[in-house]
Amino acid sequence: MSPPVRRITAIVVACAVAIGIVRLLEELANQVTMPTGLDPTNLDQVKIALERGEFPFASLVLVLSGWLLAAYVGSRISMRIAHARGATWIFAAIFTAVIVHDLMTLPHPTWMWIGGVLGVPLVALGAAGQSITVRGL
Repeated sequence: MSPPVRRITAIVVACAVAIGIVRLLEELANQVTMPTGLDPTNLDQVKIALERGEFPFASLVLVLSGWLLAAYVGSRISMRIAHARGATWIFAAIFTAVIVHDLMTLPHPTWMWIGGVLGVPLVALGAAGQSITVRGL
């Protein structure tokens, strides 16, 4: 397999696995005790519950954990298949964009924004052995 095909394959497989992990943990989060009368498949009801702060904290933690676990696993997969750091950077960018879209779809607490927008790319890049250095000005 040529390197460009390997990189594309790595990115696609990593994204598919990451989305699968997120969906699995979101389903698990839906099993946590929900407010009475809340249908977790009804986005309007979920939005109202999130705005009112009625959503169980454990559910939100499970969702954020799913994002971070998916970032880690997806990054490791992309690195193993592609044998190139560029694939990991692309996976991290795509997956972070997916998380931002999810965050914008429903109102989430600030700590989930921080965990999603900062935590996901840092975990993804860290899992692939990337280092991010902040230098003084």
